Amino acid sequence: MLKISSRMLSILILLISFNLSFAQSIQAQKAVPRDKLEKFITAKVYQPDFPEADCNYHSLISASDRKIYFSLSTHNSDYASRFYRFDPQTQSITLLGKMDQVVGEDISKQISQGKIHTRLFEHKKKLWFATHTSYYQGGLPGTDTELKRPYSGGHFISYDLRTEQFEDLACIFPNEGIISMTLDRENNILYGLTWPSGILVSYDVDKKDLRYWGAVQHQGEWGSHPWNWERICRTLAIDQKGSVYGSTMDGQIWKYDRTKNRRVSYVEGLDLSHVPFAQSSEESLKGDFQNNWRTIEWNLSTNSFWGIHFECSTLFEFDPAKNFIRTIAELRPMALLGSVRNPMISQLGFMIGPDNTIYYLSHGPAVDIPGRPKPQSNVYLITYEIDSGIYTDHGPILTADNRRVYFTESIAIGNDGQIYTVGWVEVNDPQRVKTIYANRKEGAPDETKEFVYEMLLVQFHSK
Repeated sequence: MLKISSRMLSILILLISFNLSFAQSIQAQKAVPRDKLEKFITAKVYQPDFPEADCNYHSLISASDRKIYFSLSTHNSDYASRFYRFDPQTQSITLLGKMDQVVGEDISKQISQGKIHTRLFEHKKKLWFATHTSYYQGGLPGTDTELKRPYSGGHFISYDLRTEQFEDLACIFPNEGIISMTLDRENNILYGLTWPSGILVSYDVDKKDLRYWGAVQHQGEWGSHPWNWERICRTLAIDQKGSVYGSTMDGQIWKYDRTKNRRVSYVEGLDLSHVPFAQSSEESLKGDFQNNWRTIEWNLSTNSFWGIHFECSTLFEFDPAKNFIRTIAELRPMALLGSVRNPMISQLGFMIGPDNTIYYLSHGPAVDIPGRPKPQSNVYLITYEIDSGIYTDHGPILTADNRRVYFTESIAIGNDGQIYTVGWVEVNDPQRVKTIYANRKEGAPDETKEFVYEMLLVQFHSK
């Protein structure tokens, strides 16, 4: 008689349920022929010309000087993340800084500050953000084979809109990047969450005081997957009182309260795993349904948070004053509504815009264009009007020459009323393809590896 250990049984269940889920995902992701599209958005694109760039996460803002600021990140360890400004009036992009130079590191000898993974926050005419590593081995911080020094640690940084100068504020400990950040404007304190350990850190700008508040997500991404591995929360939230919130993979919400002696605690009685509209035994038995929020934002109109569930892209409201959560709507393209898991996973391009309307850049079925490779997905604009409850799928985003924008993780609305994102945009020019292949290295997101793209600033309108 064949004996199967409980651990082996868990692995078998995991594999079987993965195959079922994968088959369902493939069915949901059927491409849409270009000539069959009922509606789509035509976008303009602007070229920063950094062929080594392969990603952008969160770092995009429309600032008070009426300009757009963003970063481009790279997994090529011979380069560091770069910081740019776009002027909508002149339609020009200016390179403002390279993060290795900003923090005074020699990337020929040091693993680089390859990413800016945090949001950009404006406060007192400065932009505030943090840096992150992009050099991995087996999903953990890498040791360079060319004997570079290990990653020095993430930095809190500011950029002065008036003087156009960067300031390197503080650096945390080695081999930990800062993957998410928020800003307490009232008390002038930056909060960051480290990767891969999930340690909460704070930096008091006025006191120049860097502090560590311990791990808030168990072993974080140092843990062994799937038994004690914990995806680090990609978006920190802060309420009007200055309390900071994050979420865990099992659906817990933790809270940092600077007025308490025991500053970190869990919000009792709330569970993000109850946010999805539907359940399935296959997903439950798989055991890796990730119940973090993907992204979340404070809404001044409702005095509450509005966020997106990581796995299913369900929109929810969280009122910390009442310790109350309610499920609102599915924020994904029409073709993907109704299933338990979002086959495209949730994205970071989420914001509450004018008229109390949510703008969300979701990934949906690919647009099929004859004679071109078929990407895994296309970017769709979804809006949700909070006051009326109206959901609108505006369709996929294409450039005027029919290049597909098929991945993105950021969004901002400019003073000109245009919507901006930093997108993974299709490359059709053979010479440009050669340039990108020659400059880009391994490490780009799994969803993008089989499709040639470049990182461009994308501009469009929802109407």
